[in-house]
Amino acid sequence: MAAVEGVGTAADDRPPGPAVPGPAGPGTGPGPGPGRGGPRERLLGVDAARGLALVGVFVAHMGVPLTLLLTGAPDVHAVWEEDYSGPGMLVVEAVGGLVSGRSAALFAFLAGVSLVLLAGRARPGTRVERNRVRVRIAVRALLLVAIGYALATLGSLSVILHFYGVYFLLAIPLLWLRTRHLAALAVAAALVGPQATLAVQHLPAELGWSGAWAGEEEWTAEDEAEWEATWGDPEWVAEKEEYWASLEESGEDPLATEEGFAEDMPLFSLEALEDPLDLLVFGLYPATVFLAYVLAGMVAARTGLRSRRVRWWLVGGGAGLAVLGYGSSWLLLGPLARFLPGEDEYSLWRMPLEAGSHSNTTFEVLGNTGVAMAVLGLCLLLAGTRPMRVVLYPVAAMGAMTLTLYTAHGVVLWAVYGGLLPGWAGWVETYTVEAVLACSLVTATVWRLTLGAGPMERPVTAVSRAVARWTVRDRSAAPREGAAGIPS
Repeated sequence: MAAVEGVGTAADDRPPGPAVPGPAGPGTGPGPGPGRGGPRERLLGVDAARGLALVGVFVAHMGVPLTLLLTGAPDVHAVWEEDYSGPGMLVVEAVGGLVSGRSAALFAFLAGVSLVLLAGRARPGTRVERNRVRVRIAVRALLLVAIGYALATLGSLSVILHFYGVYFLLAIPLLWLRTRHLAALAVAAALVGPQATLAVQHLPAELGWSGAWAGEEEWTAEDEAEWEATWGDPEWVAEKEEYWASLEESGEDPLATEEGFAEDMPLFSLEALEDPLDLLVFGLYPATVFLAYVLAGMVAARTGLRSRRVRWWLVGGGAGLAVLGYGSSWLLLGPLARFLPGEDEYSLWRMPLEAGSHSNTTFEVLGNTGVAMAVLGLCLLLAGTRPMRVVLYPVAAMGAMTLTLYTAHGVVLWAVYGGLLPGWAGWVETYTVEAVLACSLVTATVWRLTLGAGPMERPVTAVSRAVARWTVRDRSAAPREGAAGIPS
């Protein structure tokens, strides 16, 4: 996944310094439009947006930084187990809600941008060039699928890498479509894909679907009432908490005694791995929905990201699209809900109207795409000023080696959850997100300045290029028998 690999940068194999404004050379970027800065400036903004997406993933998976300071809680578990309130808790909840779902969408959007940057100009001059680009992207995609499945066996997080590999494979035939055709496909994917996904996910189990959603009973208002009646009973909750406290005092694990929890969590497991239908339809990041983000990113890259006018258009148009997506959902499920049929808020007909995190509806796709456009445009604008390039560089360095950092944070979570940390590193369990963020910023900056491409990005790039050279030969360059210089 370009958005996770950091592919498409002009300096994949050398350490880039802060961009210096200057005239753009020919062929340095896709799409028309005058450029006021060189490719380094433009790509620093793309990397910065990718780095922000990675920070959002960290927050979504590990919590909001400085949560203990903001809430005054003794530890991270107490934040959610006890009833904390106040301005600090409001900030924690707001930041957590802001990044949830949108970070993955921003990654997918930037994957589309990087695909266009990797493909080069609107249409390479020869069939050999086009085929080599296709092979490179296909090899990257297959490597992402393999790495994603390997990381998923740890069971420490909902891995997205193998989903991105599928997006890349699906996008290969679309690399050099005309921009207006790509835009039409993006609109169609946003309108049709979520509806088809919801319909398929909720098909009866008798049809034989084995996805994560198939065969599950829908959550209804009766289920909600039963839940509220149980957990809303202070006496029952007090008894439960007293029981759990007694177990902890005796050294037992409360979770292990509850039905559905294993006594020993395996360090590696194949049970949670997604099958191909999960990657396409049933998973948390289904291709039938997320391809809309990829196509939107490809269209944005085709408009000419070096143009300051385009950057402002991304910010303004993205903000408007976000208001359209989230605002329409809020109106339909809020003030206008009384004019719509049905009263059960868990009714199937209401699902396409949601715009919440990972609802995978058209309204969420529109809103998330708007946010992604605005973030990209803002990062590109900020990268156009010398002081902000210095400020953004550490985040951009993270964005240039996100495959490495994403994989590393999954391994860290696996070590934390599995109790594998050494005694001297026990503080990482309490300050996991702060530790990962700080280490990522410092390591990425130093590595990028001194060594260039990340430790996982470099071999992925090298393998994809090598396979493309081996499999796609330029026979027109081979000397012909009787050519000039050979006596006849």
